[in-house]
Amino acid sequence: QNIISEELDRLNEFRMTKEFKKATEQYQELMVKQQQMQKKFVAEKVKGRREILKKKLIDLHYKVKKAEDNFNKALRGEPVDIEEI
Repeated sequence: QNIISEELDRLNEFRMTKEFKKATEQYQELMVKQQQMQKKFVAEKVKGRREILKKKLIDLHYKVKKAEDNFNKALRGEPVDIEEI
């Protein structure tokens, strides 16, 4: 019974790590996208195009915020190995 419990704990740690990795990759991908769009916005001189980029940046900001929340949620769920501290 104890061995089964330990194995289930180990599998849960692996699952959480997988969720954390996914959240990290998604957050990083959106941050890079946001940075690239910000560079385009700053470099754009035509007012009409700037407004379009501004709207896209605002929409992307909400996606980044959600990804950040998911990342923080996954981070809180990560197992902590006290021996490493």
